[in-house]
Amino acid sequence: MKNAHERFGELVYLRRTEKTRTHIRVHLSAWIGEDSKAHLVSVVGGDTEIGALAAAFANNDPFTVVDPQGVERIVSLGATPTCFRGPIGVANRRRPLRHLVGLSQEMVGNAKQDRLLLISEEPMFVWSSLVLYFGLPALPEWADWFLSELKRRKRIQALAGFGYRAVAVKTRRQELLKLIEQGLRQKKLSFPTTNGPVHGPESANPVDVLRPKHTQLIATQ
Repeated sequence: MKNAHERFGELVYLRRTEKTRTHIRVHLSAWIGEDSKAHLVSVVGGDTEIGALAAAFANNDPFTVVDPQGVERIVSLGATPTCFRGPIGVANRRRPLRHLVGLSQEMVGNAKQDRLLLISEEPMFVWSSLVLYFGLPALPEWADWFLSELKRRKRIQALAGFGYRAVAVKTRRQELLKLIEQGLRQKKLSFPTTNGPVHGPESANPVDVLRPKHTQLIATQ
């Protein structure tokens, strides 16, 4: 894509020991996080660089993310992150580049916390994710009312980063069920008048959901 390189940031990893010094700088296509915690990082580099970063992520080592505007933040992915690696063919280059995506335990849904991290703030994506994750008896047309209520209660928080407009939704299944009850009592929500299956929005391809909009990079496990 034209001028795509201008929409990349950098990831810098520096480690010193008594005998060695490791200094790695690679292109950063996207990251999501908060405070000193990264929940997603997507980087591109050579075999050696990506191999070293995968080991650093697994060790919970800190690293620096720099967004395209030059804002820096020192973060880590936390304990036992999930990583995906894959090749990227480039014209006139003998060896393919390597793409590495690292995800925190909370990002993949393994951490036991009362919130859900999502890589998009798009209303129907947020609503369908909540319905699927919490197993709610709900309809697609309830999305606008539900999300307005969650925002009013300050349950939806934007996350730092670039490449995605990620959010954290802090809620519990019990709270969402009570909201359903409230909406039905107040006539804000209604069930279908006839029995039958409920057709939700067409599911997005997981690869398309995870791919930053400004790049064609794809990670494979």
